[in-house]
Amino acid sequence: MLNRLTAAIASATQPGGAGLAEAVLSITDTLVVVLDPQGRVVRFNPAAERLSGFSFEEVCGQVLWPFVLPEPEVAGVVQAFESLTAGDYPNRHENHWQTRSGEWRYILWSNTALLDARGRVALVVATGVDVTREREARQALQESEDRFRALFEQSADGVVLLDPHDPEVPWRIVDCNEAFCRMNGYARDELVGQSVDLLHPYPMMAEEGGELFAWIREEGQVHGEGSHLHRDGTVFPIESASSVVKVGGRELILGQDRDIRDRKRTEEQLRALAAQLAHDSQHDALTGLPNRTLLLDRLQVELRRAARDGRALAVIHLNLDGFRRVNDTLGHGVGDAVLREVARRLQEDVRPADTVARLGGDEFMVLIPDVGGRPEAGGVARRLQAALAQPIDVDGQPVNVRGSMGVAVSPPDSSLPANLLRQADLAMTQAKREGKNGVQFFQKSLDAAVHGQLHLEARLRAALDAGGLHLHYQPQVDTTTGALLGFEALVRWTDTQLGLVSPARFIPLAEEAGLIGDLGEWVLNEACRQAAEWGLRVPVAVNVSALEVAQEDFTQRVHATLRRHGLDGGQLKLEVTERLSVQDLQRAARQLAQLHGLGVQLSLDDFGTGQSSVSTLLQLPLNELKLDRSLITGVAESPIEQRVVSALISLGRSLNLTVIVEGVETPEQLRVLRDLGCGAVQGYLTGRPGPASMWTPHLNGPLPLNLPERSAGAGDGEPLLN
Repeated sequence: MLNRLTAAIASATQPGGAGLAEAVLSITDTLVVVLDPQGRVVRFNPAAERLSGFSFEEVCGQVLWPFVLPEPEVAGVVQAFESLTAGDYPNRHENHWQTRSGEWRYILWSNTALLDARGRVALVVATGVDVTREREARQALQESEDRFRALFEQSADGVVLLDPHDPEVPWRIVDCNEAFCRMNGYARDELVGQSVDLLHPYPMMAEEGGELFAWIREEGQVHGEGSHLHRDGTVFPIESASSVVKVGGRELILGQDRDIRDRKRTEEQLRALAAQLAHDSQHDALTGLPNRTLLLDRLQVELRRAARDGRALAVIHLNLDGFRRVNDTLGHGVGDAVLREVARRLQEDVRPADTVARLGGDEFMVLIPDVGGRPEAGGVARRLQAALAQPIDVDGQPVNVRGSMGVAVSPPDSSLPANLLRQADLAMTQAKREGKNGVQFFQKSLDAAVHGQLHLEARLRAALDAGGLHLHYQPQVDTTTGALLGFEALVRWTDTQLGLVSPARFIPLAEEAGLIGDLGEWVLNEACRQAAEWGLRVPVAVNVSALEVAQEDFTQRVHATLRRHGLDGGQLKLEVTERLSVQDLQRAARQLAQLHGLGVQLSLDDFGTGQSSVSTLLQLPLNELKLDRSLITGVAESPIEQRVVSALISLGRSLNLTVIVEGVETPEQLRVLRDLGCGAVQGYLTGRPGPASMWTPHLNGPLPLNLPERSAGAGDGEPLLN
């Protein structure tokens, strides 16, 4: 192009050639500028006019630089021009042109000279191309590559580029950062060019690379866990993310690997802690026997099996006679030794399939499945009495132990776990009344309490029909600021005949009588109605049992209730009781996942009372873990309780769960919990339950709470609330 234009310009000096030159200069998009040896404009073609905004008439005979060159670039262009006029031609040069409007364009110039008859430079011909867009694209690409390289090199994770297309080296390592080398124990030059299978316990890419590449290409980015083989021969776990990238036109795999040995160790420690907590929560600390919680689980299983197989089972309630005298006269150390020996004798005298449990104090329960009826059950009870007849030797001190036993057999007695235990307890009480150290079977004549329960159930049904229930609300607050985090709705029942009935009495009754669904639906509707009336910005918490959650229409009913009162899911929190949350885990998890999708917050209530395992926490889509009040009874004084609570708080945090503690009643408990990192509490200290009217005046201002100040050194010393 330059040669053609130069020839055209030269032809302008020839006879008849001027028209051709002007035509070429007019139609080309190439910038053509002809200067004399002093830099004055001789030619300035239309393309140059359009780009610069200056006409030929304006610049003709003028030195070009002041018109189009940014001041910082004048010296460089002048120097290049002087070299060219001195004979250094042709040459190439790049510089900015500043247009009349102030816009900067970047021009690539090809320069040459026309000589006169004596061989001196007569004219300088510069042809230029606007490469602004190309240069910006090139700069952007370079900046992108620089950023990628910076991230690549500075990433704390191991980053590696792999070529999955190399026919000789499966998934060849193209490049890797220092973190990747350090993680695997190699220098970079030892890894680059090698197959990444060098780092695998088996030739994974050679065998599965094609399928893996297709999967990554389809998904865009994949995540997973695997193993790497360290240079020292150890295999360690990694977390990996892989994606397809293009570098220099090549399709490569970008891998980001993280050594997760520390995390795996922590998870294992948490699992071990959870397993220990689960075991401790289901076993008596003194004797190692199952506690009431585990007994109820096993009893429920055996009752179902007995009903299916047409067999009977028996429960024997044993209460040691006069055991308090042993503690009072010989001391609690001797008393503990006696209890451990009683547990050992009872276990030795039953079958492996039987369960001996300690209910607490001097009470034991024995579950005997597959019995032939009352005669066989009575024989087992008398055999257990005989096992206790021999004195117990404690450090040379003989201690005589006797026990009163009550026996319930299902059938004909109750098929409900709690009721069957209650019947055995009634029979044991009757045995004590009749002189102790005896065996009594449950009789219907002992069941006055059952009639009381039936009367209570009838009154509860009437209360549900006639609107005899009401709600109290208890605040949940931030331990640091005292800010209101939410309210828990607590159902209350005041009966015209029975007076105030404790929830601990009527809620289990509702579960056994099949009323829990109606009761729960009423509480949910009333709590949502009140939250809407208040315009509450924090969630209201409602207790639900897994019996409710397991109902197929539970999610639909919750959604309908929220819509009815104009609430969104975030304004409701459902607290699932720990005691029931594992009865139908798969169905509960499915239902709770749907509620979670609506934005409803989910809390596992009463955690620590003994039923849930870590697997429950992992399978349910929870937002919150609520620690039971029994865990903090002595937390202000007991280092052991502090360690247990601290471990549970850490467990919750490791699972990204908010942790709240209920039952906080003293300033000392609050200070310890705050120091352990607990962020939320509920209890009489921060607010007693009360009707909605009690809290309504305080919703737009500070709550009427009287929280203690921080402990010395625990913060800035300011009170939590003004």
